[in-house]
Amino acid sequence: GARPCIGDFGMIAPLYAHLGRDPKPLSMMQARALRLYRWTERMNRLEPNAGAFQIEDDAYRYLPDDHIPDTLIAVLQHMAVDFVPETRAAAKCINEWLDTEGHKLPAGTQAQRGVGFASFEVLGTKINALAQPYRFYLLKRVQDLYAELGADDQADVKKLLKSCDMEEILDISINRQIGRDNNLEVWL
Repeated sequence: GARPCIGDFGMIAPLYAHLGRDPKPLSMMQARALRLYRWTERMNRLEPNAGAFQIEDDAYRYLPDDHIPDTLIAVLQHMAVDFVPETRAAAKCINEWLDTEGHKLPAGTQAQRGVGFASFEVLGTKINALAQPYRFYLLKRVQDLYAELGADDQADVKKLLKSCDMEEILDISINRQIGRDNNLEVWL
């Protein structure tokens, strides 16, 4: 539709920052993903101007009953292919690091950007990526929101995550909590 939602605002930052402002990825997006390019243009406008698109008043409404379109499920499934294995591997790496180094970190110590490299496979290719504690600060926020939901809403979220091959993220965690102090992530 034509009305942005929280998902649009969540996606515009990385897509515009990494694709929409750099000339090379911008030209690739314009050539290969014209609809994505047009979306980034519309998201950066103050008015709901759709340019060449004809938009009816109903298009400014969200889908009924918070329906998630199959096209978005497909995008999330594609993201899950590497997001879930990387998250699982990063948790393992960070937990192993915490087992040996965690006792040296008093509460309030700034969390490092990375504490080692996590190895995982995506479609048969081995990948090594920086194991970043910050991702678990964010993931814990999602898990806490899920925990606050009623049973029916939790069932709906679990069903959605399962359809996206992301159900496992509700259970992946590290052995020590991370909080915020003076706009920095710190070990609790």
